[in-house]
Order: sequence, then structure tokens, then C-alpha cells
Amino acid sequence: MPIILDEAFAYYDEARLTNILKYISKEFENHQIIILTCTNREREILENLKLQYRNMEL
Repeated sequence: MPIILDEAFAYYDEARLTNILKYISKEFENHQIIILTCTNREREILENLKLQYRNMEL
């Protein structure tokens, strides 16, 4: 089952967002995680952390 997060981090500051993305990448590395967002913050943090992700824009 994939994990789907729709604007789940909208009210997180940069530090909390970074921490939760690190946590998710470790704890759920064998799961598909779908993050829906209207900002670039998640993508920028994932790139800075050098975590693998696939970006799709609609």
C-alpha cells in the first residue's frame, strides 16, 4: 500500500519539514510515498538531503 500525504506539511517550518522527510525516508524505505503539495519546499529539501524521489507536475 502506498502512503499518500496531501498537503500534510503545509504548516511545518523548514527544520520540522527536513526532520520528517528524513524520518519518512528511513522508516518507510520499502514503501511508495506520494506527497501532494503546491510548493517546492519538499523538492528542495529532498535534493539537499540527496534522497531519491520522482517529481511529477500536473
